[in-house]
Amino acid sequence: MSASAVARKGVTRPAYWLVAGALVVTAVIAGDYLLGQLDRPTAPAIHAPLDPDALRAGLGPRTYADAMVAVERGLSNARYRLQRDPQDWLYTEGVARALLARYRLTARAEDLAESDRLLDRTMELAPWPAGPALLRASVSLGKHDLAGALNALVRFESTTVPGGADEIAEAQSIRCEVAFERGQLAQARELCSGDDFGLRMRRANVLAKTGDTAQAAQIIEGLLREPELPPSTVAMLALQRASLAQATGDWPGSGRWVRAADRIFPGYWLSEAYVAQQYALEGDRDEARRRYALLAARTGDADVLDALAMLADSAGHKDEAADWAARAGAAWQARSALLPRAYASHQAEHLLLHGDPKAALALAEADYRRRPFPSAIVHYAFALWRNGDAARSLEVVQAGEAQGFLTADMKLAEAVAQGALGNSPEAGQALLAARRLNPHVDDAAQAFVSFQQD
Repeated sequence: MSASAVARKGVTRPAYWLVAGALVVTAVIAGDYLLGQLDRPTAPAIHAPLDPDALRAGLGPRTYADAMVAVERGLSNARYRLQRDPQDWLYTEGVARALLARYRLTARAEDLAESDRLLDRTMELAPWPAGPALLRASVSLGKHDLAGALNALVRFESTTVPGGADEIAEAQSIRCEVAFERGQLAQARELCSGDDFGLRMRRANVLAKTGDTAQAAQIIEGLLREPELPPSTVAMLALQRASLAQATGDWPGSGRWVRAADRIFPGYWLSEAYVAQQYALEGDRDEARRRYALLAARTGDADVLDALAMLADSAGHKDEAADWAARAGAAWQARSALLPRAYASHQAEHLLLHGDPKAALALAEADYRRRPFPSAIVHYAFALWRNGDAARSLEVVQAGEAQGFLTADMKLAEAVAQGALGNSPEAGQALLAARRLNPHVDDAAQAFVSFQQD
């Protein structure tokens, strides 16, 4: 899921590793060019100066259950105030803000969708240019409405009362993310400069998706050194650091970070999902399935259901896998009905894995047109390949590389497309490049990476 996050969906993956790995093996490694040239490099150890076992948190709810109690109380109070005066835009904003706070903990699409609707109402009620424009921009970004986010920032910047330094930095951070997702890397790098907490997080993501995972890791570790961070924030950053470890094939390192997140903020379902995933990477698939099954019963999360389908299929339990996949498909459909743009790439991935490549292609292409950045590039490239258009798949990946993006997933997609086109030397070079970035990129166990930073 995406992740993100932390409640953004923003935490996703190209789960085409089994089919992609098979193609690379059969169509590429068999080529004469590759014979004797594809010795797998050793996974680069990330010698982080920050020890995840030493992480400590500051003030704030100590557990996920405590945080949920506080969020539910805040939402109940906000709804009560709005019920007393439905035409007060400040009260409408209060409910929207409380719903967003719950969404960030639960990733429930219903909360983001209701927050979105209430913010539309708030902006109608508030006289121009008043109103929660920054909140409107943030929610628009969360549902992948980039133009809507920028429009809200125009309203924010039109106010006669200048925003504070924190608000100005938040607006800059949103502009950075919009530029990044639109593939405007020079602008994104410029906008992400600065020492604000949010800007540093965005800058780390830009670096990670342009080939500098080590520098991205240093930034996240620097944020983790900030004093008195709430437990939920420490857990979120630790999961981001785990995703960076995964991106370089450092599975032992990712295990330490995800377990630190679980320790710091116990009960958080996303940390628990990462831990279950880690068991699968470590070879204990029965324990991974057990943990995911508990999470599925508790959350009904679509990514968890898809992860269970993948694990069941790998164990040869075809009927069970089909059942989990059907439940995941229904969950993605329900989410997409509420927020179609927010879940387009996720639903496309599910459809591609479970028998509807044409529908997957339509969704992936639409998302790519809006957001030509690595996640969307990889989803679209694999959808094109599965639909028999390897030439266009290669064009899409190479266009992203020309923009300056560089990830192991992209290089693997390039290798697959080159192999399908019969270009064995080029396929071999792309696969080697992918393995330099992540030595596990075409490992069969990579299919079990269901949670990763977007």
